[in-house]
Amino acid sequence: MGQIITVDLDYLGRSGIISVYMAPTGDGGFVLLDSGPASTIEALERGLDGAGFSLDRLRAVLLTHIHLDHAAAAGTLSRRTGCEVWAHPDGVAHLADPGARLLPSALRLYGSRLEALFGTMEGVPAERLHAVEHGAPLRFGEREVVGWHTPGHARHHVAWQVADEIATGDVAGVRMAGSSHVLPPMPPPDIDLEAWRSSLDLLRGLEPRRLLLTHFGGFDDAGRHLEELERRLQRWAAIAEEVVRDGGDVPSLGVRLAALDDSEMTVAGVPDAQRALYFKLCPMVENSTGLFRYVKRQAGA
Repeated sequence: MGQIITVDLDYLGRSGIISVYMAPTGDGGFVLLDSGPASTIEALERGLDGAGFSLDRLRAVLLTHIHLDHAAAAGTLSRRTGCEVWAHPDGVAHLADPGARLLPSALRLYGSRLEALFGTMEGVPAERLHAVEHGAPLRFGEREVVGWHTPGHARHHVAWQVADEIATGDVAGVRMAGSSHVLPPMPPPDIDLEAWRSSLDLLRGLEPRRLLLTHFGGFDDAGRHLEELERRLQRWAAIAEEVVRDGGDVPSLGVRLAALDDSEMTVAGVPDAQRALYFKLCPMVENSTGLFRYVKRQAGA
């Protein structure tokens, strides 16, 4: 059937930011693991062409979650190609009608930059939109893919297992190619650390040979990677609990997380150019907001 291929979407004209994964189905077709933004469809087509595939052979888009950097192109791709779109049950309604809640929420966050960042998100036609149950195997041609519900980063998150490789969306964090440093992206409103830890346990139990991260690339040290991510979640949570207990606020939490991460990047030998990518993909403003909200909710405040 061929190997899973990383497609760099050259997001905002820069490589190494957002990827999707193409898995051949053995019958001349393929499935995509995530769709990427609607603004990157041309880059997607170029990447597919370079791998010897054309968009009209797309069988399905399997979404890890409905955040726009992962899912905004799904509706357009389905309308153009007739492909199916599969997602977590909690994400299906948002994909069918993104204008109801998903896009207004994104507009509040991104303002006038929304379309430039992610393009125009179209709804997925109802007859092609499907919910995947936890642990359910799906078959496309000769290819079997299993969807695992993996909340934590978002309640509507799915990790897609293809043999011994797993497309992890954001539940396995953000990591730049050539670096060992792993960050947990924590945008509001769905952060749930207990669920996230359970999802990491699930991923470890699957014993993947390779993790396929949207941000960015494939990594063969799955055990070490997941352990580092969980330890960092624990450290950040402890700091957030202390800040909340002491009557602090989101900016004060952001300052402490940024200082810790800066020192840990130094220890890990992350070069300046990669630090800039980490800050772009996993901004502490979003991390501190999402984490502070979660800890306050847990404290009943």
